[in-house]
Amino acid sequence: MLATGGGGEAEARFALFMAAIVGALAAGYLGRRRGLLDPAWARPAMSAAIVGCDAPIAWLAIWHLDIPTGVWRVPAAGGAVGVLVCLSGLAVARRRRLPPQDAAVFGLQAGMGNVGYTFGGAICFALWGLQGLALEQVFCLMWPFFAFLFCFPLARHYGERAAGRTEKVSPAVYAVRSLGRSLADLRSLPLYLATLGLALNVAGAAPPAAVRRWHVIDVLMVAGILVQYGSIGMTVRAAHVATFWRRAAGSAALKFLLSPALMLGAALALGLTGVPLYVCLLLSAMPTAIYSVLMANLFGLNRDLANTTFVLTHAACLGAIALAAAAWYAAGRPAWAGP
Repeated sequence: MLATGGGGEAEARFALFMAAIVGALAAGYLGRRRGLLDPAWARPAMSAAIVGCDAPIAWLAIWHLDIPTGVWRVPAAGGAVGVLVCLSGLAVARRRRLPPQDAAVFGLQAGMGNVGYTFGGAICFALWGLQGLALEQVFCLMWPFFAFLFCFPLARHYGERAAGRTEKVSPAVYAVRSLGRSLADLRSLPLYLATLGLALNVAGAAPPAAVRRWHVIDVLMVAGILVQYGSIGMTVRAAHVATFWRRAAGSAALKFLLSPALMLGAALALGLTGVPLYVCLLLSAMPTAIYSVLMANLFGLNRDLANTTFVLTHAACLGAIALAAAAWYAAGRPAWAGP
């Protein structure tokens, strides 16, 4: 979502996205229950959404973004904390001796948050207006690089371990080969187009006016939401939520406790204050990212655990938002919120 337009337009966009999310999840779940949709379709559908929607969104959004001097500290803090929490989650999973297909989900979902247009961006806009939304977009500058240079190779590695396809070479050689395979994967296209968008932005090249006039990014976002959330809906099985909720709760604890604590330390160390600090703290505590569910489906990881953690963390976050909103209106708008 671009940090432009009036409040009414942004609110309408937020309502549209939320309706698309709920509708796609429900449609995918009910379609699978009634035999109209096959869960095997989820993997190719998710791959198509990454290439056809997420890649051009990354390119166009970063190209359009106004990047103030010194704001690099916001995405730097986001990327560093994401990596540290993922590694902490993988360490906990190893200590608990989880199988590879569970360990990857446990660790990656702890560090990957729903910080984009599907959740975190909407909340930042509601709290701090266009300034908060712009800072959320700057925070997400790190996302293509974090996801495709760090998370995807790890997910691929654990998926190969789970399938018994690990190579008998040194760890360094294996790491380089794994990264190379990820970079050569067509689903890493968002990384390359994000880099292109950043280069065009820094060079001062003017984006095509038609992108805004025809709401191209909004159309791509809605299409991506429908396909990706619909695919998750196709693979969610209510009975499996009861099976995996304890393991999912462990990953959620890292997400909601360790991640904000590390972010507070990183943000203060980088000198962030005011709204940039608040945005970083909020986004560090977002529910687990939809990409973590995509990776579970794409690389043969435990998608039932991934779906359970996704549902659990979003339910917890939505519950917290409802309570906070009730307190907000009971006590009046707090001083740290925007006008």
